[in-house]
Amino acid sequence: MELHIHKEKFEKIVKKYKLDDISRAEKISKFLTSGDEISYKEFAKEFEMSEKDSQVFLSFILKGIKFKEEVIDPNNK
Repeated sequence: MELHIHKEKFEKIVKKYKLDDISRAEKISKFLTSGDEISYKEFAKEFEMSEKDSQVFLSFILKGIKFKEEVIDPNNK
């Protein structure tokens, strides 16, 4: 999936599930930084979303992390 299309889908998911609400955003942050391995199925259940939307959301987050590690902080591994 092209990055701009992926970003558009991500933004629609954020709006659809109100994931930008402060309390939900904080809950997502804690969930993602818990140190536990995250499955899209668990994430979907936790945030009451479809598994397909969960996959798109998490894959976009992972792309952002990968970009940060490779481009922004390449010496911070």
